[in-house]
Formats: sequence, C-alpha cells, structure tokens
Amino acid sequence: MKTFLQILFFFLFVSQITFAQGSWTKIGDMPEIRYAHTVVEINGKIYIVGGMSTESFNIPTTALIYDTNDSSWTQMPLLNNEAKWMHTSCVVDGKLYVIGGTAISGSTYASIHSIANVDMYDPNTGQWVSKRSMPAHRTNLACASIDGKIYVVGGMQVNSGVDNYAGFKKMEVYDISTNTWTQLTDMPTGRWGHRALAFDGKIYVFGGTADAAITVYASVEVYDPLTNTWTTKSSMPTKRYQLTVCVLDNSKFAINGWLNSGLGPIYDKVEVYYPERDEWITESPFPVARAVQASIVIDRKIYVYGGSRTNHPLMGTSAIYEFSPVTGVEEETIDNLPKEFLLTQNYPNPFNPSTKVSYSITKLGYVTLKVYDVLGTEVETFVNEEKPVGTYELNWNAANLPSGVYFYRLQAGDFVQTRKMILLK
Repeated sequence: MKTFLQILFFFLFVSQITFAQGSWTKIGDMPEIRYAHTVVEINGKIYIVGGMSTESFNIPTTALIYDTNDSSWTQMPLLNNEAKWMHTSCVVDGKLYVIGGTAISGSTYASIHSIANVDMYDPNTGQWVSKRSMPAHRTNLACASIDGKIYVVGGMQVNSGVDNYAGFKKMEVYDISTNTWTQLTDMPTGRWGHRALAFDGKIYVFGGTADAAITVYASVEVYDPLTNTWTTKSSMPTKRYQLTVCVLDNSKFAINGWLNSGLGPIYDKVEVYYPERDEWITESPFPVARAVQASIVIDRKIYVYGGSRTNHPLMGTSAIYEFSPVTGVEEETIDNLPKEFLLTQNYPNPFNPSTKVSYSITKLGYVTLKVYDVLGTEVETFVNEEKPVGTYELNWNAANLPSGVYFYRLQAGDFVQTRKMILLK
C-alpha cells in the first residue's frame, strides 16, 4: 500500500507540474462595447479595430487605441470612415493591415456585404492607404504573417444581406513588397469563424464551421509555406468557432467561442496546445462565457478584449480580462526563458563562408533580423515575422558574397541592436 501511495503521489505531483493552472482577472473596460473586432499591438499601442456593439446596426467606424505608456485611450477613424466587422488583421514591418470582413452601404440588412479590401495604416504618418484587394471578397476569415507576407485563409461570403455559409478552402498570400496576391494550396477543410496564428514558420488554423453551424470543427490544420502543403495536428478537446487564439510561452491557447451562435452553448473554455507533445490540456476557464472576442499577448500575459456575451441577438461587452500564467511551477522551463533581448556576436568571426548567429527575445512580437553591407544595402533577411519568446540560432552561408565587413541588425519592438561580422575568403 505504501508503494502504491508513493506512486500515486508522484503522478499527481507530475500532473500538477505539467498541467498547472493560471488565473484570469478583469482589469477594466474599453471606452466602447465591441465584438467581431480585431486587436494588435504596435510600439506600445494597442489597436482595437472595427467590430459591432449590437446586431441593431450600432456599428463603430473607428479603431480604439490604448497607449500602454500612459494608460490613455484615444480613437481614430477607419479608412473612408467605413464600418467593418468580422475582418482579420495583422502587423507587418510596424504597419497595421486590415483585410476583408463585412461592411454596410446603407441602413438595412440588404445593404450588408462582404468585402475584399486591404487597408494599411502607418502609425508613423497617421495615414490609411488602400492596397490591392483580395481576389475574392469574404468575411469571417483569418490571417497570419511570415517573412513579410500575409497568409489569408478560409471565410464566407455575404451578398446583399444574404449569407452564403459554405466555408472557403482558399489559401492566398499577399506579398507586401510587390502588392500582389498568389493562390496557394487549398486548406483541407473549408471553414469560417476559425482562427489562425503563425508559429515556428508555419500557419496553424483552429476550429471554425463549414455551414450555418451545423458542422463545427475541433480540428487543427497546419500550413507549411516552404512546401506549400497542409498537415493535421491533434484536435482541440472542444469543437467551436468564433474563438480567439494566441501564443504564450510557445504554447497555443484556444479561448471561448460557440458551438452554435443561435442555440448555444457559448463557451468559457480555455484549452492549451503543446506542439512538442502534440497534446492538449484544459486551463482555468474564462470568468464568463464569450465569443467573437479578440486577444493579444504582452509581457507573458494574455489580454482578451470585448466579445459577445449572448447568443443571437448578439450583445457586446467592453470588458478586458488578463490571464497570468502560473508562477513557481515548471520553474525549470520558465528559468530557461530569456530574461533580456539579445543579439550575440556571430561565431566564428571572421568566417568563410559560414557562421552562426543567435538572438533572444523576451516577448511575443514581430522580429526582423537582416544583414547589410558597408554601404547600407540589405544583402540578406534572416527573420521577418512574428516570433514567440525564446532563444534562436541560425546558420548563414555567404558563399555568394565577396569578402568584406557586414552588419547584422535585430529589431524586436523597441529593441534594436547591430553587430559587425567579417567575411574573409
């Protein structure tokens, strides 16, 4: 009996270490009620773009902006003061891209339609610019960015107030440098109301529905841009759509959502995917049931903004919740996370023709790592995408370049560091 109890205690202890729970706290409210919006962070400012307040045509035409430096709220108009919701957005090279969604050209349901617009906002100029539209108009879509390109997947269409619930399989990529779209391999399963994120150079797609919420998915499909192929990972424990997803400490969080927007239930479920084990666990539930909300990770905490608190008719909320991961558990993993941003000296240096470069980032964010010659001409791009917390190492082969002095520059949010390397053939 003693041996059995010792073994049981051991497994309970290990389970507690592996499946420790974090905590949720309501930390405030947005100035306005929003759902079906998006949220991004650029240089310490959080942009909450578009959305709806209720289903009675109370539709904002602005983005709310929260400045983390002085805790102040402001707002700005969207491009052409156009109302939009159920769109998708991401940040590339410090600029905000808002893609697709639903818009309204009048005051009746017959004037509601999905759009193909791509609107870019540059915080440096304070101006919106219209970019090349998607090949097909759609709403309830998802996107993620890798290497300066935006991958847009799935969605559905609305024409003159009539919903076509058939989920798209389309996967298209927008190249910011050329302002062009390219068709890629279709997603295995057409869906809308799903969510996507970039992780370790791949696009992960979670949940969604293929029709009027009769067929709802728990599946996770992964796209590899290098091979233009899709694979399938372990499904979420709960099938749902209109959830929100994010990456915290290299794990993927799937938060809330619906099984059916009309009949329910609306979920408070939080499930976490560990990619190294291809395994899901259940985290602390969200304090309230929500769907069509938006989330972001800042300084190892998850922030969830707004969302609908009801099934149809939808009623939005202004609440902001913060998730703090457990502390004092999984200490070895947490201790191994970098404590500061860092770009190390390449090794060997001088080199011929290969060398190693490593860097560390302390929070999820957009990272660029580029090489320049002595004239300031860019000769190589190592990284140009959103990266999770961690330390990374890469090998560079400069066999095609002449001997000389080169500089490599890391930028991650406000952190910038440059080092010199010497290629000696």
